[in-house]
Amino acid sequence: MSLKRSSFVGGCALGLVLATGVQAQAAAPGRVLTFINGPTNSVGVGFDINGNTAPPVGSRLEFTLRIKNSGTQFGKPSGTIVGRVLIDCVVISEPTPQTADGNCFGIAHVPDGFFTFEGNGPISNQKVQYYAITGGVGPYADVRGEIKSVGERDVVRLST
Repeated sequence: MSLKRSSFVGGCALGLVLATGVQAQAAAPGRVLTFINGPTNSVGVGFDINGNTAPPVGSRLEFTLRIKNSGTQFGKPSGTIVGRVLIDCVVISEPTPQTADGNCFGIAHVPDGFFTFEGNGPISNQKVQYYAITGGVGPYADVRGEIKSVGERDVVRLST
């Protein structure tokens, strides 16, 4: 590659880095967000969620909740409601009292954008639940990572 072409490519790359610097800074590798879950509302679709029967295969569970800061984030103090989460789950295997399996898709709205995630989360009976972060909008447009949920606490680890 000639020096002229090499300089042009390098200049374009530098321009791209500078143009997206705000996004890269917002979702830099190692960025961690921590939340405390507020009250959760759940709805069963295709079965009575308040009944004593397990949800049938193919039914859905939908969860909504508010999330609060666990520490200072988004320029707001700890304990402040900073967003909401919506999760839609499809039951994909016959549940037993010990286990349930399904696929859950979620979206977390926070002050500077939102990110999407996937896992089996709230329908599993696990003490620790994990979700894969699959993208989003704003500073989360190209982010990946994971959510680790333990009880009422969520730790979101973001990477690009």
